[in-house]
Amino acid sequence: MRRMMNEATNIFYEFDSFQVDVRRRLLMREGQVVPLTSKVFEILLTLIRSQGRVISKDEMMNLVWPDCFVEESNLAQNIFLLRRILGEKKNEHRFIITIPGVGYRFAAYVTGSTSNLGVRSVPASADQKISCIAVLPMIAAGQNEMHPSLGVGLADGLITKLSNLKVVKVLPTATVLCFVEPAQKPRLGNDDLKVDALLNGLYQRDGDQLRVSVQLVLAGAGTMLWAEKFDAEVSSLFELQDAL
Repeated sequence: MRRMMNEATNIFYEFDSFQVDVRRRLLMREGQVVPLTSKVFEILLTLIRSQGRVISKDEMMNLVWPDCFVEESNLAQNIFLLRRILGEKKNEHRFIITIPGVGYRFAAYVTGSTSNLGVRSVPASADQKISCIAVLPMIAAGQNEMHPSLGVGLADGLITKLSNLKVVKVLPTATVLCFVEPAQKPRLGNDDLKVDALLNGLYQRDGDQLRVSVQLVLAGAGTMLWAEKFDAEVSSLFELQDAL
């Protein structure tokens, strides 16, 4: 779905209350340096640059330990350390989602130094007004799990439904696809576009059953505003869209 961020143009990332300085290889929380090993930093950076894509264990190990054989347990231990450094509690999955038998997905919303989306940098607040939402294509939990167009179709159905609401603006499907797939992007010239919240999700299939996990995230602060899971039969995708 979304392509990897370009290190040459994104040298500073933010998610939740954390900041990542790529050049100095530093992780900071509210301006204070958070100590971590070089490999843990590489794993974090790899997850951040995936932009929500599920990274397999083999791909992660090849990127973090190139030309070097390592046991899978080594990766698992470093993931455990990263979770603890980020303050993630057991079974919380606030930042890192483990896809059993596949790999890992970074759950927090990340902004880069040259973010495509014009995100407002705002603090998390219970009374934060949401006036514009971007619905991102849903991401498959496993590789080649279903036809790749399913994630776009689910998002498009949500965009159509939400566009009927008069109290919030919703980015059209074509605009969202231009943001998440830079190769498709003719220069839109819409630098004033501001997004308050992002709706993203992960879908997985078990036989004839399909489960979609959806999160509404406050842009800029990266704070989760709402999350829910929805189940449906594969043959009833339209019913699933209605339920969402």
